[in-house]
Amino acid sequence: MTYSMGFFRQFPIFQDLADEELQEVNDIANQREMKKGNVVFHQGEVRDAVFFVISGLIKVYKVSENGQEQVINFIHSNDMFPHVGFFDDSPYPATAVTLTDTHLLAIPIEAFENLLIQKPKISIKVMRVMGKKILDLQSRVQQISTQTVFERTVSMLIQLTNELGESDTNGEITVNLPITNTDLANMVGVTRESVNRTFNQLKKSNIITYNRNYVIVHDYEALLDRI
Repeated sequence: MTYSMGFFRQFPIFQDLADEELQEVNDIANQREMKKGNVVFHQGEVRDAVFFVISGLIKVYKVSENGQEQVINFIHSNDMFPHVGFFDDSPYPATAVTLTDTHLLAIPIEAFENLLIQKPKISIKVMRVMGKKILDLQSRVQQISTQTVFERTVSMLIQLTNELGESDTNGEITVNLPITNTDLANMVGVTRESVNRTFNQLKKSNIITYNRNYVIVHDYEALLDRI
């Protein structure tokens, strides 16, 4: 099946490619339909493809030596993963499991590498974009290093709200997410108690309400003002 050029161009790695070049990418992609609870890949498996989410929600997590699950990220519609991408031969760094029925496009790494060899112009354009991405990541890491624990937690909540939130007619945003405060703490790199304190402060200020299954953002602008 052929997808619109707009679908591929929304991903930074493909944004500078011409339509005919994007068609070359489409030609090597294949679809995967996965039910809720299916494993896309396991941590440590040979990395043979990069995935692009057409629809669905995916949890990415690592398992520690003592068997504890640590959530790394949530991947949703119009996301690409794993973020290490095409230019590395390391195994999958984590396990990815679907939280909903999910529709994916998979691009085999070997096929993509062959395409870059055959089409040097595509290779040059992709490398330029990746260079810009590295600079952006460096800037984000520097920004995070200067934030307080409270600001880091709020920043992650804002990111989840932007990516997964659903607005209603009252201007409130609901983030339906089966994530515990421990999971969120692991994602941010803080303690669970710090997340609890941050959420309680936001709740007392009538900015959010929350439980284990969702967060409702009552005042998005006030949330933004907290960082």
